[in-house]
Amino acid sequence: MSDNYTVKLKRRPWYAWLLWAVWLFLLIFIAQNAITSGQELEGRAAMIFWISFAVLFIAGLVVAIVRRNE
Repeated sequence: MSDNYTVKLKRRPWYAWLLWAVWLFLLIFIAQNAITSGQELEGRAAMIFWISFAVLFIAGLVVAIVRRNE
């Protein structure tokens, strides 16, 4: 019995890679600002940055899940 499996890869356009790179850069930038604000005892600013980080991270995950199921 011969089982043949075929994997089809869908190429992403260049702008999709660019948007993921921008998303990752923003996550790193916001996390760095949150950590620095926390070290400088700026609690309110640190909390705003951490919330922004969480929202951006969850948004990226949702986009990845929705696009994966296309």
